[in-house]
Amino acid sequence: MHDSPHCSTPSRRPADAAVPGFLPTSRLLALAAAAAPLFLLDARAALAADGLLLALALADALLAPRPPWVRIERRAPTRIALGADGDVVITARNGTRRAIHIRVTDDLPPGLARAGTDTFERVLPGGAQITIRYTVRATARGSNDIGDIHLRARGPLGLVWRQDRIPRRDPVHVRPGTLEVRRYRLLGLRGRLREPGSRVTRQRAERGSFESLREYTRGDDPRTIDWKATARRGAVMVRRYEAERSQNVLLAIDAGRLMTERVGDRERIDHALSAALLLADVAAAHGDRVGILAFADRIDAFLPPTRLPLSRIADALADVHPRLVEPNYPAAFTYLARQLRRRSLLVLFTDVIDARASAALIAHLGRSATRHLPLAIALRNPDLDAAATAAADNEAAVFHRVAAEELLQARARALAAMQRAGVLVADTRPQDAVPATVNRYLDVKRRGLL
Repeated sequence: MHDSPHCSTPSRRPADAAVPGFLPTSRLLALAAAAAPLFLLDARAALAADGLLLALALADALLAPRPPWVRIERRAPTRIALGADGDVVITARNGTRRAIHIRVTDDLPPGLARAGTDTFERVLPGGAQITIRYTVRATARGSNDIGDIHLRARGPLGLVWRQDRIPRRDPVHVRPGTLEVRRYRLLGLRGRLREPGSRVTRQRAERGSFESLREYTRGDDPRTIDWKATARRGAVMVRRYEAERSQNVLLAIDAGRLMTERVGDRERIDHALSAALLLADVAAAHGDRVGILAFADRIDAFLPPTRLPLSRIADALADVHPRLVEPNYPAAFTYLARQLRRRSLLVLFTDVIDARASAALIAHLGRSATRHLPLAIALRNPDLDAAATAAADNEAAVFHRVAAEELLQARARALAAMQRAGVLVADTRPQDAVPATVNRYLDVKRRGLL
């Protein structure tokens, strides 16, 4: 999933950046090897042969095609979703009348991986243009540049490759979660996402503006029973409500050290960002305004709740990277208190260790519950879960398992402390963060908690 491609643009380089290089071809090496035995027969003849080869190689180098005789352009996607593929197209035009043998490659940043070969070898007919297409996969979020193009053109004698570096810079923005958003849109699962152990429930609003009365059915909230209507009609009646619209949803991303841990081929924060982006899409579909707060030891990004296109939110989240620092919860919540006045659903993506280590987080979430509705999405550590259930067949394994169990118990007590402070909690595996987050939001809307 990627946006429209664009042509590459030259980047500013030092003056010596385009100095060509020359490499021998396999033909020149073969001729030099064939002339080597002449030294055993006649040194003068051998030196003469080597001199002739050197002269031919120099002539071949001088006659080798060079820019602008060979014109190179490139088109690349401007945006790619994390884990998705994008097509890069290189065009080569021959400005001479004779065929040219070329090799082409370019510089990819660490966040993009090329599928297939790194170097493309082609014969470019005289006056013709050829297209080279290859696929890149986005492996890391953020802003990246596809760099210089490297062109090798073989001389007319086939003895020397002339190598030129063509300065280019194609910005590519790798965004989180947009692949998941597209997948769930195609499946039509905006109303309710399935997760392990979940049940599909009715998404009828039960708070907000009064809509109508109907008879009670099993599963209805007893708080919605209208006792006066029940007495008049002789049947238990409940009120139906239309959910309030245009509410605030603030997505807070903890970018501290716990979010740097890898789960599979992604960091824990990547799962959080995917869930946050899909929640932004679902909340916008429900008419809510969505904002972003990313922080670690400082505030990294903030967008106040408003109606923004999903692409703008994806771009803001793309440059959120976790750091090996402790998150500064007091600074983050103080900043949020100044910026966010209206009651909002505050969705925090984070994790906890124990009640003592997470005391600041629990205290500030609890205080925020007096004004906002906090929802903590606690992303579990799958390795810790596995260690707590691993087979203990020796003394060392027993100690590892007991230590893991104690850490999980301490974590559970910290989450329970959050709940006692009035915080909604979703304890989920990182790979289940998307359905867990969206379903908790839909429950909040259904129950009219905000």
